[in-house]
Amino acid sequence: MSNNQNKRSNREVLDTHGSSYELGAEMNRGGQGIVYYTQLPRVLVKGFTDKNETKRSLWRKHIAWLIQQNLHELKIARPLALLAEPRAGYVMELMDGLVPVQSLFDEYIDASSPEQKYLEQGGVQRRVDILCQLARTLNQLHSRGLLYGDISPTNVFISEDPQYSETWLIDCDNISLEAHCGLTLHTADYGAPEVVRNEALLSSLTDCWSFAVLAYQLLTHCHPFKGDMVNDGEPELEDAALRGEISWINDLTDNDNVSSYNQLNHLFENSELMALFHRCFEAGRHDPSERPLMSEWLEVLTEVKERLITCLHCNYQTLIPKETLFDDIPDCWMCDTAADHGLVVFEEYIFISESEAKKHPELPDNWLKTGRLVFLQQGNTQELKRMMPSYSYDRWPSDHVKVEYTEKGLGIYPLQGCTLNLQRGIKIKPLEKYQGLKLESRDSSAAPFQLHIGALDQMHVIWQFRW
Repeated sequence: MSNNQNKRSNREVLDTHGSSYELGAEMNRGGQGIVYYTQLPRVLVKGFTDKNETKRSLWRKHIAWLIQQNLHELKIARPLALLAEPRAGYVMELMDGLVPVQSLFDEYIDASSPEQKYLEQGGVQRRVDILCQLARTLNQLHSRGLLYGDISPTNVFISEDPQYSETWLIDCDNISLEAHCGLTLHTADYGAPEVVRNEALLSSLTDCWSFAVLAYQLLTHCHPFKGDMVNDGEPELEDAALRGEISWINDLTDNDNVSSYNQLNHLFENSELMALFHRCFEAGRHDPSERPLMSEWLEVLTEVKERLITCLHCNYQTLIPKETLFDDIPDCWMCDTAADHGLVVFEEYIFISESEAKKHPELPDNWLKTGRLVFLQQGNTQELKRMMPSYSYDRWPSDHVKVEYTEKGLGIYPLQGCTLNLQRGIKIKPLEKYQGLKLESRDSSAAPFQLHIGALDQMHVIWQFRW
C-alpha cells in the first residue's frame, strides 16, 4: 500500500453505527482532545487524546451516558455517536459559519482602532444578543439538573458574520449531573475561585461565575479581576486574583485594583447588569450561593436588548433609560446625533380582570403599567414576551408575538396559537394571522394601538404603541 493510501486510511474513522468520516482540518483543540472538520457539512469529530486506558474507558462511558441525555433543542454541539474502537471520540453536529468568541478578543487586540473594531464586530447590541443566547442555553441546561463545566471563549462559538449572532456551545465533555461530576477542570481566567483553589467541584454555581467573567469581558474587553494593580504587578498577583484573593476592578468597598480601561458606563448606569456583576464578584467571590442564577442574567440581558437603539450616523448603540418618553429619547451617547425618531416604542401593561380587581381594591385601575419598554427600529424584528422574575425562557410561551419593522411598515405575527386582538379606540379586531400596518398610514399623533395578548376578559399582557 502506498504512503498516500496509508495517510488517507489514517484520516478515516468509523462510528459505532458503521458510518465513515474523513478527518479534515482542526477546528478546535482543548485539554482533552481535538475537534476536526469532516467531509460532511455540519458534521464534526472530536478525538480524545489521552492515551491512558483507564481514562479513555471512563471518558467513553461518560460520552455514552451523555448521548442518552435530553439535550434536544439546546444550542449545544451534543454527541450523536461514539467512534468505533480502537478510536476514542465522538461525532457531533454544528451549523456552518461559526467561530469561537476568542476570535473577537484577538481581532480587538490586533486592531489599529479598537473602538472601530468593536463596532464592526456588532457593537454592544450583538454582544448582548450573544450573551442572551448563551444565558438561555445554560439556564435550560441547569433546569434539567445538568452543568456545563468549562465556559470559556474557546468553547462558545458564534456566527463569523458580524451581522448575525448565532451562539452555540461545543466541547460538551464536561456536561454532567449537578454535584455529581467529580470534575475540577476549567480554563485559565474563567474558573470559579473555589475551583481554582481545588476546594470544590464543578456545579451550576461555578458555571454562573464563568459566565459572568466571560460576559464582563465580552462587553468591555476587560477581565473583571485584571485591573491596574494586577496587570502592572508580579505574576503572583494574577494568580491571587484568580483564586479570589483580590477585589475585582469595580469593587464597591475596595478600589485597589481599578482598571484604567473600563468603559460602557452608560450601559451599566441604565440597567441592572452592574448590580449582577457586583453580586457575583463581591459576595459571590466568597460565597457561591450569592451569585446570580442564569435565569436572572437572562432576564436582565433580555431587557437590555429590548432598550438598545442604533445611531443612524455612527452606528453606536445606546441603551435608553427606563420610563423614557418618546419625545425625550436621548441623543447618541457617542456622537450626540439626535435619536432615530422613526422607531416604534412598545409599552407593556398588565390587564387585571374585573373579578380580580375586586380582590385588590388598592390597585388604581385595571391597567397596570409595568415600566417596560421595547424599542423597534426599521430593519429589525422583536419578539414581545412576558417578563416576570419567576418566568423561564426555556419554552416558547403562548402569550408572545413577533413584530417586524420593514420599509413597507409594521408586521405583526401571532406565534404558538396565542389569542391576539388589536385595538384602537373602541374598535377591537381579532388577529388570527399576519397583520400589516402600512408605513404611509403612520401618524404618531393619532390614538395609540393596543395589542392584547390573551383573552380580553382575563388577566393578560397589553402592548401599547403608536403608528
